[in-house]
Amino acid sequence: MTMLKLKRLCKFCEVESTSCTGTGSCMTNCSITSICPHPEDVCVSIWRKKDDNVTIDTRCHNPAHKLHGLVLEDYNNSKCEMRERNDMGSQFFICSCSEEECNDHLFFPP
Repeated sequence: MTMLKLKRLCKFCEVESTSCTGTGSCMTNCSITSICPHPEDVCVSIWRKKDDNVTIDTRCHNPAHKLHGLVLEDYNNSKCEMRERNDMGSQFFICSCSEEECNDHLFFPP
């Protein structure tokens, strides 16, 4: 018997401006919840700061595929723990997680 894998619910907003400062924790304020298209998809959030422009991008993504050239390493987490990535041309944090809508609440490193 094959187990049917349920599709995940994630916050899914294209790049939006945010008041999230990149410290402590914050909510994305994304008002759209999406059923991910594939059962292997996880929830992802990306926080970027370039000059005075601060944005958040939330989405579903298959961790078997790179995103912006990056491998998602932490997608089995229950919460979205932001990790800074260098060489992205701006201040750049990314997280991935596997609970329902877990990419709505972001936790930045101390």
